[in-house]
Amino acid sequence: MEEILATIAIALAATIFIVLSFSIYLTIRIFTGKFIRNKAYSPVHATVFDLLFHSDELYDYQTELARKKPTFRFLSPGQSEIFTADARNVEHILKTRFENYTKGHSSRENLADLLGRGIFAVDGDKWRQQRKLASFEFSTRVLRDFSCSVFRTNACKLVGFVSEFALSGKSFDAQDMLMRYTLESIFKVGFGVELKCLDEFSKEGEEFRACNVATSLRFIDPLWKLKRFLNIGSQARLKKSIDTTDKFVYRLITTKRKELAKEQNTAVTDDILSRFLVESEKDPENMNDKYLRDIILNFMIAGKDTTAASLSWFLYMLCKNPLVQEKILQEIRGVTSSHERTTDVNSFVENINEEALDRMQYLHAALSETLRLYPPVPVDMRCAENDDILADGHRVKRGDNVYYMAYAMGRMTYVWGQDAEEFKPERWLKDGVFQPESPFKFISFHAGPRICLGKDFAYRQMKIVSMVLLHFFRFKMADEKSNVRYKRMLTLHIEGGLHLHAIPRTSKRKVRVKKQKAKKAMEEILATISIALAVTIFIVLSFSIYLTIRIFTGKSRNDKEYSPVHATIFDLFFHNDKLYEYQTEIARKKPTYRFLSPGQSEIFTADPRNVEHILKTRFDNYSKGDNGRENLGDLLGHGIFTVDGEKWRQQRKLASFEFSTRVLRDFSCSVFRTNACKLVGVVSEFALSGKSFDAQEMFMRYALESIFKVGFGVELKCLDEYSKEGEEFMEAFDEGNVATSFRYIDPLWKLKRFLNIGSQSRLKKCIDTIDKFVYKLITTKREELAEEQNTAVREDILSRFLVVNEKDPEKMNDKYLRDIILNFMVAGKDTAAASLSWFMYMLFKNPLVQERIVQEIREVTSSDERTTDVNGFAKSISEEALNKMHYLHAALSETLRLYPIVPLNMRCAENDDILADGHRVKRGDNVYYMAYAMGRMTYIWGQDAEEFKPERWLKDGVFQPESPFKFISFHGGPRICLGKDFAYRQMKIVSMVLLHFFRLKMADEKSNVRYKRMLTLHIEGGLHLHAIPRTSI
Repeated sequence: MEEILATIAIALAATIFIVLSFSIYLTIRIFTGKFIRNKAYSPVHATVFDLLFHSDELYDYQTELARKKPTFRFLSPGQSEIFTADARNVEHILKTRFENYTKGHSSRENLADLLGRGIFAVDGDKWRQQRKLASFEFSTRVLRDFSCSVFRTNACKLVGFVSEFALSGKSFDAQDMLMRYTLESIFKVGFGVELKCLDEFSKEGEEFRACNVATSLRFIDPLWKLKRFLNIGSQARLKKSIDTTDKFVYRLITTKRKELAKEQNTAVTDDILSRFLVESEKDPENMNDKYLRDIILNFMIAGKDTTAASLSWFLYMLCKNPLVQEKILQEIRGVTSSHERTTDVNSFVENINEEALDRMQYLHAALSETLRLYPPVPVDMRCAENDDILADGHRVKRGDNVYYMAYAMGRMTYVWGQDAEEFKPERWLKDGVFQPESPFKFISFHAGPRICLGKDFAYRQMKIVSMVLLHFFRFKMADEKSNVRYKRMLTLHIEGGLHLHAIPRTSKRKVRVKKQKAKKAMEEILATISIALAVTIFIVLSFSIYLTIRIFTGKSRNDKEYSPVHATIFDLFFHNDKLYEYQTEIARKKPTYRFLSPGQSEIFTADPRNVEHILKTRFDNYSKGDNGRENLGDLLGHGIFTVDGEKWRQQRKLASFEFSTRVLRDFSCSVFRTNACKLVGVVSEFALSGKSFDAQEMFMRYALESIFKVGFGVELKCLDEYSKEGEEFMEAFDEGNVATSFRYIDPLWKLKRFLNIGSQSRLKKCIDTIDKFVYKLITTKREELAEEQNTAVREDILSRFLVVNEKDPEKMNDKYLRDIILNFMVAGKDTAAASLSWFMYMLFKNPLVQERIVQEIREVTSSDERTTDVNGFAKSISEEALNKMHYLHAALSETLRLYPIVPLNMRCAENDDILADGHRVKRGDNVYYMAYAMGRMTYIWGQDAEEFKPERWLKDGVFQPESPFKFISFHGGPRICLGKDFAYRQMKIVSMVLLHFFRLKMADEKSNVRYKRMLTLHIEGGLHLHAIPRTSI
């Protein structure tokens, strides 16, 4: 212990020394040689750390300073950071003394990881070379015509996208939509690729946006290099995003190069990348793939983010200024000779030619006014290569960075007049004609030799989109009181998106899409459909005959030695919604009966003697069977619920040892108590507000939270807050459960899987989501174990399995561990949550039972209605207290008798056999034991079998267990549930905590509660309850 304390003390002292030394070093670097009080230099406002503290409102902060001092300084280590809103200074650094002001080493470093040696990140000969090449490309008529064609095509898609929201009355995120539009357009124009991101999610676009945010942060974060070195925070995220982006871009270059090599068509050279690739063949050494990658990403910054962000702010301005919106509409209709009856999107778009675009003077002014107030690049920077004097007389030292603040300049009265902060398109017009301003005053497109080459390109794109959208829709804010804010990136985005409502302007409710099918094409389609229909009918008839032969041959249907035949397996399919009641009704007349299916009989039994026979007496003759393994295999893999023989024995032995440890029992109870306390917090909010809540959904979250902590050592926090990852996993797991359950009554499920349709298509998607989540969990847990930061990490079951995995990594690989996790999930999540839901339903239906349990809780825990401390009460639920809760144990068991968590289970006969009731079974037959039906049989439980009666389990107040082959909820024989005690402990703890603090009743007492068909018995539509506080909590 002394050694450990000494080590900690030394480490702490060393850390303090390093931090102090670094602080002193920074202080010296910041304050020396800066001429802080010399009036020849611009006034000092603060150190650069001040910018970091104002990160969220940076541009407004700079604007406020610029109102008092048009040029000012922040001190940083090594140099001054000079900020100016003076148009004279902007002209000085961008034109007059252009050669003296470069991107600078600092800026190049900030941008290099993302933009490499692209045109936005370089100076000198490299810049001149790229500028010359790009200048030629942007001046070609081919590119102009090609780009306008792409902009029009994608604008038509936008109308279809928006019209869906307009017709439904729902709001949509216009910024996200425009980001997708510009990404789609820029990839087509720039690289000849159709991403189709207007139709679906684009991962590449999201990763590029993440790169943008992290790179932007470097300009105000003096510690970004340290973060990059340690690979933490924003710089770790940037590295991952750049890796993904690079992989995509290099693949794009390779594909495009192959297309050019094939020379399949001439249109492939319309796009800019193809034209650069042609140029690269002349100089392959300099214009290599890395060079082309940098060109692509710089072009992306120029063409995607700037246009999308500008259009987003433009629509925001139109919502704030509806008269401007209407004035633009009138101009559109005047220029295009359209009106509200012009409903054909494609025809309207064809009218937007070069002449029409040039005549849109007021729209051009409104777009420019938006760019004045919300410039795409709100602040830009140049570095002084030599000492200099700015146009306003302030000195600049070599190495100083000079920032020109476009966002602030647009709001300066000394630049734009007293109405500078008003949105006023008229300031750009004279006699209705647009009048451009000095590029050093209106700096949105840069100025001087580096003025933006794509300026006209951008205006054309924004005009086309604006004209199409505003002709067909009127826009307003979804929440007119919302406070729109910007997000700090290299380009000016709207924080949280721009949520709008679109109201159709045209006379038809839905915009017509131009007809693309002529009469001849329709005839071809009808002929194809006829042939397909004939082939389908032939296949269906052939398959039906085949099924009939397979179903009815070799089944000894009239032989009394075999159980009586009720119907074919298709009969179950038609009774899917009330399957268990249907089976129960049959079992009342025939305890054992058959359904015929292709290849074998499906035998159903509610006879406890038969259950004992297949689960214990002839255990080795009854396996999961090929059918059972196939049904469950895609979801549960080779887990303990799907395998037999050696694989089952191996997992059973390992799991049996884990479940028998005191460590797991103590750890799990601690987790159950902690999460039960959280449940009280959740329920109390509803109780105090008088609102109802879905108890089943709440229990699912509770069980998921608990099982992930106990089973995998992970806190999902799905009780405290919304967990997107946890929600997606839970939804996928539940839907996968439903689709897997459906396989037992759907004889065509294999065909559906092959064709990837219906329930089997949904199952495939669910499993992809599940696998992604689970494999990430395994990787994370393995990394935690490798670090061995604490010993508590080994309390959970997955960690303990991973330790065993190290002894036999070949057999216990990630796939094996994935299967263990999902089987454990079925055992631990759904069972506990569903059982507790049915239990609460039973307590509502039997209020006297609910009150009797409350009395038992208070007696055992020595509590009363004055016991309001949730944590204190939970701690009183010890192992001894749980063991004394006999009536609660009986009520839970009675619930499980009537609503068994697995209502139907199956075994397959490996060889011919005779059941305990005398009926023969053929090899390959499946034998189902019906737990749901058994709980309702008078020949098992007496005449009161369908009554909820906890007393049937008690003798002199003490719980009396029943035969596991009669009460089959926890299975029986060698495969009896290992987690039985684990489950009872969890259910008791939750029940005791909730029932002590609340009385529960149905939200709608007349509602008809039904089950949902899954592998486990859930309540259809959830269980909606009201909670009435019992204590003063």
